[in-house]
Amino acid sequence: MNQPHVVTSVGEAPDHERRRRMVIYTISMLTRFACVALVVFTSGVWQWIFAIGAIFLPYFAVVVANNAGGESKSVTQLNRIEPLAIDLSDHLKGKP
Repeated sequence: MNQPHVVTSVGEAPDHERRRRMVIYTISMLTRFACVALVVFTSGVWQWIFAIGAIFLPYFAVVVANNAGGESKSVTQLNRIEPLAIDLSDHLKGKP
């Protein structure tokens, strides 16, 4: 059964969320590019460290970019606000 959406549980606007994720992913991929470049210019243990970073960074970049800000998507407690009850019976009967 469909549950009604509560305004407080809507979360971040899709455009802002997409932009934030793309910025995080771009920074991660620039870091990966630096690792690939440093593999060429280093040797020994550092070369292995940068190679491991270049290999595994894409996975972590996707996971971090997709999970960043995830806490705003889950609502732990919903507060229901009841509408204001206005008695219009006197005005509808024509009494001043």
